[in-house]
Amino acid sequence: MKVLLGLSLGLLLAKGAFWLRDRGAFPHLNLYLPDERLGVRLWPHTEMKLRVADNAFTSVRINKEGFRGADWPEPSPGEVLVVGDSQVFGLGVEEGETFSAQLTEKLKRPVLNAGVPTYGPREYTAVVESLIQQRKIGTVVYVLNLSNDLFEVDRPNVQRHTVWDGWAVRAETAPAPGETRDFPFRRELMSQSHLVFAVRQLISSTAKPVTEGFSTEGTWKDVVQASAGVTPPPPEDAAARTLLTARSALDTQLGDVARALESHFQDKVNDDAAFAAAVKPLVPRGGDARDIVQVTYAEGARPVDRTAYHLFMAALGEGRNEVFLEELAKKRKDPALTKLLEERRALRGKLDALKPPGEAAHALPIDVVLAKTKAACDAVGARLLVVALPLDVMVSADEWQKYGVAPLDMTPTRVLVEDVVARAERLGAVGLDPTSALLAAEPGAFLHADLHLTAKGHAALAGSIVEALNRPVKPRSTLELPADRSWPPTDDEWRRQDECTVKGSTAAGCETKLVREWLRVRCLPKPAPGDDYGDVKPEVIELIRGGHGDWRAWADEAATLIIPVVPGDSARVRFAWNQVDRELTLEFPRDGKLEMAFSSPRKRVKRPVEEQLSYRAPLVGDPLAPPSCPAGQRAAGSLLRCAPSCVDDAGCHVGHCEAWPGGGFCAVP
Repeated sequence: MKVLLGLSLGLLLAKGAFWLRDRGAFPHLNLYLPDERLGVRLWPHTEMKLRVADNAFTSVRINKEGFRGADWPEPSPGEVLVVGDSQVFGLGVEEGETFSAQLTEKLKRPVLNAGVPTYGPREYTAVVESLIQQRKIGTVVYVLNLSNDLFEVDRPNVQRHTVWDGWAVRAETAPAPGETRDFPFRRELMSQSHLVFAVRQLISSTAKPVTEGFSTEGTWKDVVQASAGVTPPPPEDAAARTLLTARSALDTQLGDVARALESHFQDKVNDDAAFAAAVKPLVPRGGDARDIVQVTYAEGARPVDRTAYHLFMAALGEGRNEVFLEELAKKRKDPALTKLLEERRALRGKLDALKPPGEAAHALPIDVVLAKTKAACDAVGARLLVVALPLDVMVSADEWQKYGVAPLDMTPTRVLVEDVVARAERLGAVGLDPTSALLAAEPGAFLHADLHLTAKGHAALAGSIVEALNRPVKPRSTLELPADRSWPPTDDEWRRQDECTVKGSTAAGCETKLVREWLRVRCLPKPAPGDDYGDVKPEVIELIRGGHGDWRAWADEAATLIIPVVPGDSARVRFAWNQVDRELTLEFPRDGKLEMAFSSPRKRVKRPVEEQLSYRAPLVGDPLAPPSCPAGQRAAGSLLRCAPSCVDDAGCHVGHCEAWPGGGFCAVP
C-alpha cells in the first residue's frame, strides 16, 4: 500500500511539475473531435490555454456551436459570417483580439467567427452553405490563407487530418486503426496531462524531422492545374473540338516548360526524388506524435521555406513574371533558362491566338469552391468578400529572419494574390488584397517564429476589411454609365443612410432610403388598427412605369424594392398586400425636386399573372464581371443584366429602348 501511495504521490508531483513548467499551456489545440464530412470539428463547451512557439500565453474557449468564443446570439438580420482556418480562428491571440472581434466593434453588427484550424476551401464553403441557411447572414468574409489553401482545394480535410486523442494530426502521422488501445478517460489523460505530453516529447526527440512535409499538403502543381469538373466537356462543333484539342496540347507543353524551370531553383530545395521519398516517412507503430509535441509551426505544418518555395514556383507560371525571370537568367548568366523562357513565351503566344476574343481566364480548382460559395450567398442575398491573405514572408522579407533560413525573393508571388482577387471579382464577389495594410503594420504584424497574425496584424486586417466593405463597386474602364447615373449602393452605404420622407410610407409599414439616385423601399409586416389585411407584408411588387431596366425586388423578412430615379423621371410601382394595394408614385421634374408618395390602401385587384416574391437575389450587379450574353444581347444597365440590343423602340418586341453608353438595350418593366 505504501508503495502504491508513493507511486501515486510521485505521479501527482511529476504531473504538477510539468504543469508548472508549461504554465498549463500546450503548443497546439487539443479540443478536436472527428467529423466524417469535415475531417475534424471543435469540441463544444471546452477550454484550454495555448502558447504558439514562444509567443504569449492565450486562452481558448469553444462555444456551443463548435467555434471559438462566446455562444452566438440569436440570429439577426445583417450578420457577418467569417470563415477560414487558424488565421481566422486567431491562434496566438486572445479571442477579443481577432479581426472578427474587432469587426464587431467597427461594423456595429454581429460578426460570427467560424474559423477552424486545419480547414481548407472545401470546408469553408461547407460551413457557409450550412450556416447561411440557419442564420440571417448579410455578409460572408471568406479568408483564403495563401500559406496552404491554394494547395488544399482538391484535397479535402478528411484526407489531410485526423483526430488522435483530441489533437488534430496530419494523416501520415496518425496511428493505423486498431494500433491504439482504448481505456476509460484516455482522451483526458492523453490530451490534458502535461506529464504524458512530456513523455511523448522525450520519445519523439530523437526522431529525424521531416523537413519536406507530406504528400497531402500538396505542391505548386496543385495550384496551377485544373481540377476534375473545371474543364468543360468537348463541344459538339468539330472545329471547336479541334481548337480545344490544340489548346490542351499547348497547355501540356507549357506545363513541361514550368517543370523544367523548377530545376533552376534546386539551391533552395531538394529535387523531386528527395521530396517523393520524404513524404512517405516510416511512421512507427502506434503513430508519430511529432505533430502533437513539436513547438514550432502551430497545428503541425511543413516548414515555411518549403511552402514559400511552392508558392514561388506556382507564381512563375504567370506571364506577368517574365521580367523577373529574364533578369534572373541574366544575373545567373544561364542560357538554358533564357531558352526555356523564349520557348514558353512562344507557346503562350500560340495559345492566346487560339482563344476566342474576350474569353475568361483559365479555370482553376479555386474557381469551383468560390463559385459554390457565391451561389450560396446569392441564394439568400448575402454579399461575399474574398480575402487573399498572404504568407508572412510575402508581406515583408524581414519575416525570413525569424525562421533562420536563407530568404527567397517572394516578389513574383504577388501575382497569386492578385489572381485570387480577380477570380473572386469575376464571380461578382468583392476581392481584397490586405498586403499593404499588413506591411504598414510591420514590424509586428506576425508572431515570432510562426506565420500567424499578432493582435496588431489582426487590427490591420480588420481595418482593410471594413474599407473593402465600405468602398463602392468600381467598374472596368470599358464599362460606362450615363452622366446622371451611378453604380448601385453597397450594403454599408444603405446601412449608414438615414431614412428619407415619403408620404404614406409609415402608414404602409415601409422604410425608405435614398442614396444618390437610388431609392430603397423595405416594407415590414405591420398590423394596422381598422385594416382588414392584418399582420402581413407585400406579396407582389409590380413595376408599372419607369426604372430604366434597373429596378429590383425581393423578399425575406421584409419585401424590398430598389429603383433608380433621376431628374426628368416618373415612376409607378404597385405594392400588393393580402387584400389591399398601395401605389408608390415618383415624380422628379428636371427643374424641381423629387416627390414621392404612397397612395391610400384600396381593395386589391388581382392581376391575371402575379409573381410571388418567394426569392431573394443580390441587389448589386458586378460591374467588374459582365455576364456572357447570348448573340443579339448585351450586358446593360447598372445591374448588368443580359438584354436585347436595340437602336430605337422599334427594335424591342417588349419594353422600350433605353439609351446607354456603347449602345441601347431593351428595358422591360
